[in-house]
Formats: sequence, structure tokens, C-alpha cells
Amino acid sequence: MAKLHYRESPTPKQKAAFAPYLSDDEELILVTGLGKTYLRSKFIIYLLFPGMVFGGIFFGIGLWLGVDSMVCFLIGVVIMILVAILKTLHTNHANRYLLTTSRVIIKKGLFSVKLTSALFDKITNIEVDQSFFDRLFLHHGTIVVNTSGLNKNEMVLKYVDYPIEFKNLLERLISRERDQSGQSSSFSTVEGEILE
Repeated sequence: MAKLHYRESPTPKQKAAFAPYLSDDEELILVTGLGKTYLRSKFIIYLLFPGMVFGGIFFGIGLWLGVDSMVCFLIGVVIMILVAILKTLHTNHANRYLLTTSRVIIKKGLFSVKLTSALFDKITNIEVDQSFFDRLFLHHGTIVVNTSGLNKNEMVLKYVDYPIEFKNLLERLISRERDQSGQSSSFSTVEGEILE
């Protein structure tokens, strides 16, 4: 049997953190974000910029103050790594995808927040865009959630780990919500996934 990657329920810390974004009658089902391989690649990019810039500045300041060049180099490398880690953590926590009992939510930002959500009954179809390379090596892809409405018709969830499994889980949640509200559902049940 294939390993399922979206089996864990949100932690109490996640439930508390995202509670302000939920209505009284909905429950948080899944919290995810950008894929791990995408974040690793961003870490490498952040090492180069802005990491090297800050590392170079501290290296230059150390030399200007008369500190040994090897110590300056080590301090510069540590600064590079710290800047890359902080920037990667910020990117990770500033991009969250939430599935609840009634809608899908995209949360962008940490201090200033932009929320985009779609109620399950407004979702018309879900598309997965995953190249051969992404599927074989990176295990991430893009999910496009098309909705009915006048202004924006779609939500785009980029760099989602195991996007087929995410789509299947989302379709099961939509089917369950539509069954409970008495609407007919065009989504089929996916075997092997556990929902409480």
C-alpha cells in the first residue's frame, strides 16, 4: 500500500494559530504549505543572496576592525547561514494552505496577512499541474482550484508536496460537505485516506 502524506491532523498549536481565520462552525482539517524540496532550493538561493551580502559586510567590517581574516571568514559564513535560515523560515510560515470542513484557504504573509478562500460549494473543478521532473524527483506541483463567481475564478496553490494526494483529500472533503448539505457531488471517494 502506498504511503499517504496527508494523514496528520493539525497540532493544538496550529489550531490556536489559525483559529482567528475560521468561522465558528468550521474545523481545521489540514495545515500545509510550500513543499520541502522547494524550501531547500530557496535556502540555497538565500545563501547566495542575501546571505553572501550580509556575510561579506560582516567579513569587511571584521577586517576593517583588525580582526584575524580566518575569524572574519568564519563569522561571515555563520551570518550567511543564519540569514538563509531566517529567510527560509519566513518564506515557509508566510505561505500556508488550510483545509477546513467547509473551505480551502490560502494565507500569505506574517505581519500583514492576505487571505483567499473558496467555499467547497463554489468549487467547480480542481486541476493538478505537475511536470515529469517535479513528479519524479521533487514530488511537488501546482494545484488550481476553479470556482464559480464574478471576479477571480481560480485559486493557485504552488509547490504543494504530493499534489495528487492533496487534490484527493480536498475532493473527499468537498464530497463530504456536499453530502451533508444535501447537494449532489461530482467528486468520487478516494480509497485509503482517513478523515475523522
